[in-house]
Amino acid sequence: MRIKKLELTNFRNYDKFKLETDENLNIIIGENGVGKTSILESIYVCSLARTFKSNDEDVILKKDKLFSKIKIDLEVQNKIKKLEYTLTDKGKKTKINSSLKRKISDFISQYKVILFSPDELRIIKESPNTRRNYLNISLSQINKTYIKLLNNYNILIKNKNDYLKKMYINSNMDETYLEILDVKISETGREICNVRKEYIDKLNKYIKKIFKKFKKNDDLYVKYNSQFLDKSLTEIRALLKKNRFNEINLGLTKTGIHRDDIEFLHNGNNSKDFSSQGIQKLILLSLKMAELEVLVNDYYEEPVLLLDDLFSELDSVNQNSILNNLNKNIQVFITTTDLNNIKPSMVKKSKVIELSREGERNE
Repeated sequence: MRIKKLELTNFRNYDKFKLETDENLNIIIGENGVGKTSILESIYVCSLARTFKSNDEDVILKKDKLFSKIKIDLEVQNKIKKLEYTLTDKGKKTKINSSLKRKISDFISQYKVILFSPDELRIIKESPNTRRNYLNISLSQINKTYIKLLNNYNILIKNKNDYLKKMYINSNMDETYLEILDVKISETGREICNVRKEYIDKLNKYIKKIFKKFKKNDDLYVKYNSQFLDKSLTEIRALLKKNRFNEINLGLTKTGIHRDDIEFLHNGNNSKDFSSQGIQKLILLSLKMAELEVLVNDYYEEPVLLLDDLFSELDSVNQNSILNNLNKNIQVFITTTDLNNIKPSMVKKSKVIELSREGERNE
């Protein structure tokens, strides 16, 4: 599986952009601000129907334009699959081989993507919500059932929060509806918890070994924290009932997998609080490389790897260690400001796309 052609219309600062490639390794070079990251972003958007740069999807729409469009020709088992993603002020429209898809879930993940970007450090540095979003995006690519479970769970929590707010105002309201919701929350939440735990267990199969390539005397482990972890349905329902009085007083659901978190334990310590930024970058990169191993070895998928500004983040030894150890069947798009950061032998077998203020030049 590989991307053969990419066409952009009114995407970010691009009026028009076209890229064709037959190579697995693609290097996009140019000064800062010429649109290198936007190309990676468009590949990401056409896979997941969302951007990694902002919570506001409209940012990809070029100023004063009515629509933004991404078209990708994807080679799958020697056949071309045509993907099209369009964003207007009325929302998203997606097509596969010219056939309109009414549900976004029928369009996403026609190809899998793994992104390394300096901005992704927020996974380590920011709130549990950021780490849950990371988990949800990763799992949505490999498990369509997970998307449905998560949507159902979010509806249950919204309904429960609405009822808790009413009970906060009127303490005499009946708890029967809460009991019904808690039964469903326990069932759906436990399924989600199990899927998350299974995925994190898979990451841990690879991440320690990968991290040791960067820091041979150090350890890295991903720890999953969930109120539902390793509990039976009976135990989860008892926990929900135990916390009900407190939730009624708060008017908010505080118990459930929507409170989950993960920790990146570097030598036993939470990297969020104890690791330097340099170590955090290596942890993030190890996480992304572990994702790649999970997709290839456990799910038999060949994702597209997007490495944004990787070479400004790592020294030359670690840069070339990564490139040398990449699966040769994986298609990679790399952005850089300087080809001298990359071994000449790697550049020679790559497609180089040089961007400038005046336009694109391919080599």
